[in-house]
Amino acid sequence: MITQRWIESTAPAIAALLALLVMAGCGTAPDVESTSLLPTSTPTTGPTITIAPAITPTPAPALVETSMDDLVIDDFDAVHSPVDGGENEHLIFGNIQVPDHPADLPSDLAAFLGRWEGYSYGPPVRKDWKYVLVVQEIDEQEGRAVLWGGTNLQYPTLLNAIHFRVVPGEVPSIEWEYTDESGQQIASIAIAPDTGQAIGWLTPVEGGEPWGPIELNRDQSFVVYEDYPQYLADLRIYPGEYHDETLTESYGKGFLVYLPEGYEENPDQTWPLIIFLHGAGDRGDNLYLLAKASPFMMIRAGNPLPFIIIAPLMSDTEFYSSFPDNYLNGVLDQALVDYRVDESRIYVTGLSMGGEATYRFALLQPDRFAAIAPLAAYLFHPSPMEPIRDLPVWAIHGADDTIISPSTGQVPVDMLRAVGGNVEFTVLEGHDHDVWTDTYSDPAFYDWLLSHQRPQ
Repeated sequence: MITQRWIESTAPAIAALLALLVMAGCGTAPDVESTSLLPTSTPTTGPTITIAPAITPTPAPALVETSMDDLVIDDFDAVHSPVDGGENEHLIFGNIQVPDHPADLPSDLAAFLGRWEGYSYGPPVRKDWKYVLVVQEIDEQEGRAVLWGGTNLQYPTLLNAIHFRVVPGEVPSIEWEYTDESGQQIASIAIAPDTGQAIGWLTPVEGGEPWGPIELNRDQSFVVYEDYPQYLADLRIYPGEYHDETLTESYGKGFLVYLPEGYEENPDQTWPLIIFLHGAGDRGDNLYLLAKASPFMMIRAGNPLPFIIIAPLMSDTEFYSSFPDNYLNGVLDQALVDYRVDESRIYVTGLSMGGEATYRFALLQPDRFAAIAPLAAYLFHPSPMEPIRDLPVWAIHGADDTIISPSTGQVPVDMLRAVGGNVEFTVLEGHDHDVWTDTYSDPAFYDWLLSHQRPQ
């Protein structure tokens, strides 16, 4: 059985892996300074987005004269437009108006004006980063735009006012200097003549491989919620607190819980339970990040599920490289006290770091679970697998995963097979580290869980 002693002894190796996971995306969470820029029901202070006055034509600025400055929004409704007349869901930057361009502005430059949105297809996780860009004005030398971007649009990592320069050519582009933890880079965007897409790249100033592409279209679909907790509550997803203060003080702020439709109306009914364990990038203090890359995404897509779902949040700390044993046990103990759980149908699933914890949780309590589903998972310690030999296991991995290789994901599967385990290993072609988006959006996944029940 894996113990906390093993976690402590292997912490340096796992910490190095988790650092890679965070840099790579894996549900990457924005830092506190970035999330403080998010519009809330209580207005923040700072400059309001306005349309800058027209630029007087001058020679194009040098790259060092371009800029990407932090932006604070103090009037939510002035910036984002309601979707279908609703009060909460809003199109990001949908209310930013772009003035008419001069009649003599070349058409290939006028094509930049307006709202764009799309994804990065750069490694190691395609479509993990999302962007909304509004080019407000442009002439033959320079222009201005605003940018919203991150792995979770509700909590953007990037919220910026941009001053760019125009680079002429057969296919003109716009570019500006951008500095992040990797150093100084050049952000550039050009409109592809054949597709009409705005294609972006990030290129290190001091040389190196460009990152991208970022593909932007006129899709008009990326939204943000003025009151995100209320949006989730309307879907029956709520924040939860621990009774045992040591869990909060030592391991995590709390958890998100989904209660299935009919839960309150049927006080004698018990329900299957899914415990979801998140990836390294979602560690921190923001519970609501867990609603994105998780089984909650199925519910957010309008598909209620017949489970109680509990997702504990793990603090971002150097003391633990994964979910500690005591935390996992404490979460389950509280779930059984607070909710009407069908104890013959308790399931665990998790991704990446949470996939490792999924295996370990099953080994901690081998007689508790009906089935487990580790995604993009690994298990470094050569644990005896006999305790979960009869437990149904569905491991899912991406064929192109460069963060946790398929061969690494194969290791615990082979260990289970060696003892006659009940394990299925699915390698998804065309998938990198992100196998959770398709898996957690597939009704067949939940049907598989429900097909397994522990004898009572």
